[in-house]
Amino acid sequence: MTTATTVRRGLFGMFAGGLLAFGSAAIIAPVASAQPAPGPAPAPDCSASSVAGTVSTAAASEGAYLTANPQTNEALTQISAEPQPQAKQAYMAYFAENPQVEQQLKAIHEPVSALKDRCGLTVSPTPVAQAVWSTDDQAPEVPVTPAPGAPMAPMEPEMPTA
Repeated sequence: MTTATTVRRGLFGMFAGGLLAFGSAAIIAPVASAQPAPGPAPAPDCSASSVAGTVSTAAASEGAYLTANPQTNEALTQISAEPQPQAKQAYMAYFAENPQVEQQLKAIHEPVSALKDRCGLTVSPTPVAQAVWSTDDQAPEVPVTPAPGAPMAPMEPEMPTA
């Protein structure tokens, strides 16, 4: 009889242990899979490293685009060499004649434009980007800000226009 009693006690112990294990799992499982309440949207990354990465990516993409399109590269290079007032008009005329180029360059510089709007920063990676932004009614002309510690080139005095 001791053997039957031992077997019954063992089975009862396993059954009781199983109930405890499954009971606690049934209680803990919904809590473990619960998601926290959604918090506020994360703040935009306006760090210097993020800005530098975004600007350098856009400039590299612009360079690749211009290399792949030599006629556009030549035209924009010639326009960039002109004095600022003439260059601005020449860019506007070129983009009016070549709207697909303007759209492609705007798409390349969209991350930088979004970063400017989101973070309230003043950035201008290239003269072409500045020209693309100035064709937008919403994007004013943005001055190029030199890097801290970079040597400053002498500026030419602006000539008054008559």
